[in-house]
Amino acid sequence: MTDSLSLLGVLAQAQVDVIVIGGVAGVAHGSSRVTVDLDCVYSRAPSNIARLVHALAPFTPTLRGAQRGFHSSLTSRPSAPA
Repeated sequence: MTDSLSLLGVLAQAQVDVIVIGGVAGVAHGSSRVTVDLDCVYSRAPSNIARLVHALAPFTPTLRGAQRGFHSSLTSRPSAPA
């Protein structure tokens, strides 16, 4: 499991434009319901996506819902239409 505060620190250090939403945001605003998942919305500006890709690469992120054994390279380039 990834430590949410450490991950936010990595994103801040890389100057990634994100907004924290969901449970962690609720806790930051004083909610007594504690959750450990980190939900973020990020700017889709190409320069921000490049910073996001660079910041997340050391965490070896995986695509949610992908079949076991699926391998994809993390890139800031948009994928070609199918």
